[in-house]
Amino acid sequence: MTIDDVLGMEHLDQVTVSSDGEWVSASVQRPAKAGEVFGRTAYEIDPSRNDVWVISRRTHERRNITQGAPEAAGFWCASWSPDGRRLAMLSTRPENSEPRGGDNVRLYLWERDTDKLTRLGDVAMITQTRYGGAIHRLDLRGGADHSTVPHSCAGEGENAPFLWLDNNRLLAATLPDGQISGLIDEASRPFRIDARDARRLRDGVTPTGEAMGSGAARTLPPAEGTAVIQIVDVKTRQWHLVTSVPSYPFRGDLSLSVSPDGRQLAVLTPVAAFPQAAGRRPPHADYDDWLVEKRLGVTDLRPGATMHWIGLPAATPYPLELYGWSPDSKRLALRARRDAFENKPVLLVASAATSRATQIGTVVLDQEAAGTNSRHEPQLIWIDNQRMLARLHAPADERLDWWRIGGDGTVANLSATWKFAPSALRRLSGGRFVTIAGQTLITFDPRSGRSSIMADLGADGGAFIGAGDPASSPTSLFVGTTDAEENQVIRVVISSGPGPAAITLPATATPLLVVQGRVLWQDGGETGTFLNESDPATGETHKLLSLNTSFASIAWGKNVFFDYRTMDGQAVKGAAILPPDYQPGRRYPTLVWVYEGYWVHQHGDYFLDPQMPGIYNLQLYAAKGYVVLLPSMPLPTVRKDVYAAVTHGVMPAIDKLAEMGIADPDRLGVFGQSYGGYSVYALLSQSGRFKAGVALAGITDLAGYVDQFDPLARGYPDIAHEKSSNWVIADQFGLHVLPTSDRETYERNSPLTHLDQVHTPLLMIHGTDDGRGAVTQAEQFFHGLYMQGKTARLVRYNGEGHSLAQSPANVRDILRETLMWFDRYVMGHGYDRF
Repeated sequence: MTIDDVLGMEHLDQVTVSSDGEWVSASVQRPAKAGEVFGRTAYEIDPSRNDVWVISRRTHERRNITQGAPEAAGFWCASWSPDGRRLAMLSTRPENSEPRGGDNVRLYLWERDTDKLTRLGDVAMITQTRYGGAIHRLDLRGGADHSTVPHSCAGEGENAPFLWLDNNRLLAATLPDGQISGLIDEASRPFRIDARDARRLRDGVTPTGEAMGSGAARTLPPAEGTAVIQIVDVKTRQWHLVTSVPSYPFRGDLSLSVSPDGRQLAVLTPVAAFPQAAGRRPPHADYDDWLVEKRLGVTDLRPGATMHWIGLPAATPYPLELYGWSPDSKRLALRARRDAFENKPVLLVASAATSRATQIGTVVLDQEAAGTNSRHEPQLIWIDNQRMLARLHAPADERLDWWRIGGDGTVANLSATWKFAPSALRRLSGGRFVTIAGQTLITFDPRSGRSSIMADLGADGGAFIGAGDPASSPTSLFVGTTDAEENQVIRVVISSGPGPAAITLPATATPLLVVQGRVLWQDGGETGTFLNESDPATGETHKLLSLNTSFASIAWGKNVFFDYRTMDGQAVKGAAILPPDYQPGRRYPTLVWVYEGYWVHQHGDYFLDPQMPGIYNLQLYAAKGYVVLLPSMPLPTVRKDVYAAVTHGVMPAIDKLAEMGIADPDRLGVFGQSYGGYSVYALLSQSGRFKAGVALAGITDLAGYVDQFDPLARGYPDIAHEKSSNWVIADQFGLHVLPTSDRETYERNSPLTHLDQVHTPLLMIHGTDDGRGAVTQAEQFFHGLYMQGKTARLVRYNGEGHSLAQSPANVRDILRETLMWFDRYVMGHGYDRF
């Protein structure tokens, strides 16, 4: 495996199927090669290098319909019209005098009958960023397919800013004139602001100050946060304004829900971050919809319609989450709360006719998950025009059950007598539902409360495959389980075709969709990436698309797994990648990849994926003659001791690998990124066992980490300080209060405090635009070592973010720096080997 192999990978980003089931569209990311445009986000998740392919399920004919490479243009987020004749998609394609690679994200249309691809207009689309704390998060539901879950652009990480209303019209969330889509804007904004301010400084006329305020000095966001909701007619290319709403960019979903009759639009929009208060902490801050103030409104889906903002009860004036429309399009279900610190929201139903919402009984909907920043099953759906199903728990019980809620607030627990708590839910025909409860698949009628066991799923239970919308009534329903070898067994439990059947997929497979009784699934590993279609009724499998087939000729390092116990007695697994030319009986220099909180899994381990991007592909280091050790590093029960606990899983894993005759205990290096970078700093300040260390994007000073701004928060007057989520992420370190309230815990767990104990040669690598830990985290640690005359090197990558993957040139250079450091201090080679 070489860095050329890694950067040359293609990635299958999204798969959709036309309504007639004839055509599959696949969004495929091109390799990170010369001629492309980079720097918009981490290269491996950048959709502006994607092309859209169409594949016939009948003939298996396939072709690239967008051909974006010559113009360095990206096409993604493809969505079929209801009749299957058109594909709408996002694109950065440049036209006229626009620069190579494009200057914004716009809406394009491909017509199957004419094979023409055209831009629908110069309107800039809102795009949800994919990496880290996403900005401009979107949640568009309903439309022609009547979905009750968000329309998605990718397998994970980006939701669509448009949906089909019918065969000729799209609803689109767009930006005001002159603004730039988040995909292009977020990382480039600091450079534009610096260039603007350089001109202002030179001219000496315009000040360069950028203010923000707190408490009485706080001001609300300006027009920077505005969403313009429009309808575009794809035949006439005419755009019509529906409404404009405030939309806070940093947190919370902009939720747009089209009513079932297609005539109305509900809008739940974030308008501002809740102000902070001394001694009080917002609940469930990991789900950042809890951190923003929102407004709920309803408008007719026609040009020039008036937005009617919904009045909420005085006791619960702050909406949190929109659940959707009643089947008759007259009411909306949502949950709301008293204030920013309330953790027990109640159920409200809003009338579209009166623009008023009322509380439904005493129902409390206190599930932590909210919004789309973390995938979770919907917690409430409508049964009919009056009644709903919701996952609730009894006051003295944490178990979540499915409850029926009447329009008058009466409730009934429908699954109280079941042995296991139910989880995901899917609607069946005839008013019945099916749910997974532990090891069983259960059907029930929410009107009568009667239930029956449909199937036994085995000890590990299962999960629904393909049908992601719980309110739909699929003609085929598939459930995925696992066998003794961790292979995936896809079972057909309801089918419009032949009777129940099953098909077994490898452990590495990812089921994507169910189409006409068949499973579309992706598989990726040491032989390539494949989009397959399998028929459980016949057992036949066909390849629809093959990518990265050159991987089959690579000499891979072998993965070895072993059991061991941590220093505090926990039974865990470790893993090692052996060099491709490994010789038994010989001890090898060993690099330990660390990430506190990580558990090694023998099947489907994240860090052992041979298709990991960039510097994170651990096969790169095995290919250079190192054994790469991956230990389990459980977090301590008492999170306030994460610094001391960092050694607990690492040292016994090293001892075990040495005992196995694989690791040379006198030639050890350690490296890691993010929490792994913190782990490197913490290990080297507690142990002299390593010959060298490399800390990538690591944290050294927890107090500074909590208070530092996001360096990308430039050009956001009044709200720049609100972009960072570090104060929330600090929970991972067991820090639930600010440094001023517990200075001792912050200092005890900060590697910077223990810098005097570091004697190992240390390479520090950090991006100047790291939004998860400012570059000062590395700078101050380096300077402390410098002042003590210790061996250290700091490499700052200008413009790089937390993943250190904005530019393939930087990826190559970081790998070079890392290997040179280990070769010099672990292998004992000269520093100029590369």
